[in-house]
Amino acid sequence: MEHVHLAGEDEDDIYGGFNDYNATLDTGELEQDSAFQHAVRTSHGRRPPPTAKIPIGTAGIGRLGTAAQGRVGMPSSMGARPVTGSTEARPMTAVRAAGYTSAGARGAGFDPMNQATSQGPAPPLETMSQDSPEEKVKLLEKKVNELIEQSCISNSKGDYSAALDKAKEAGRQERALVREREKLNAQDQANLDLTYSVLFNLANQYSANEMYQEALNTYQVIVKNKMFNNAGRLKVNMGNIYFKQKNFPKAIKLYRMALDQVPNTHKEMRSKIMQNIGIVFVKMGQYTDAITSFEHIMQEQPDYKTGFNLILCYYALNDKDKMKKSFQKLLTVDLKGDTDDEKYTASVVEILK
Repeated sequence: MEHVHLAGEDEDDIYGGFNDYNATLDTGELEQDSAFQHAVRTSHGRRPPPTAKIPIGTAGIGRLGTAAQGRVGMPSSMGARPVTGSTEARPMTAVRAAGYTSAGARGAGFDPMNQATSQGPAPPLETMSQDSPEEKVKLLEKKVNELIEQSCISNSKGDYSAALDKAKEAGRQERALVREREKLNAQDQANLDLTYSVLFNLANQYSANEMYQEALNTYQVIVKNKMFNNAGRLKVNMGNIYFKQKNFPKAIKLYRMALDQVPNTHKEMRSKIMQNIGIVFVKMGQYTDAITSFEHIMQEQPDYKTGFNLILCYYALNDKDKMKKSFQKLLTVDLKGDTDDEKYTASVVEILK
């Protein structure tokens, strides 16, 4: 207790004043306090609700702009909000950003250019006229394809005259199609495949009707056109026509020209052309040249018909040893499951009779 300090009677009470009452903290007289009521009315008491409606201006319903023209005052904690550009400063107690409102265009989509109120729905698409040049081109293409198909069907039925008439009509319609494209300045959109089909079908129908010169002329048009890929192979068809006309030298020339157009990888096609060349040599009585063609085929891609023709050529030359060797090689040829004897009847037999 000797270290405890007790306050003397002459010292101030350190706990004094805590129970004293301050009249300024009394809330019972606030309703009669004019200064407090003035502060309430000019500040917190006039604060606008969050969903307050904005009066409609002269610019219509929508987001307010930044220009003073067309703007209306907004309620704020200091009373009416001054518009932009006015001399009165915006009070620090404002609760809204300048130019923003949560009301006005509620529920409307994003339309910053205000186009929804000035334009109606989009007009319906215009229907294309049946007489327009573009529509004529489409109809002509369809007509040409139909005529080519009808021509091929008639040929398969043996009605060669009707097939030729359809082929000619397809040619006329195709030329009309070219003229329509020229009117549209759309020559670069020419359908080369369609033109090729028209010419090729027409040449075949001429040949089927034994109009060989017309067929040759049509084939020549195709072969000379550099736009047609691999058209040079059609010289085989031209060689076949010369063969039917018994113009054998011309046929051999065209067969060899066609052979030059076929790559070495297409062995089957090259063998067929070489076989045609051998048959023509047999027709001309040049058995040695025919043997050269047949021997080449038997080395590259042997088949039963070529082997039989080779034996007959050696028979014509009375070469028995070569006949024996050729027959032994013929026995090794795979028939590929086909035993139709008529298929392997060589055309050389007819020649040697």
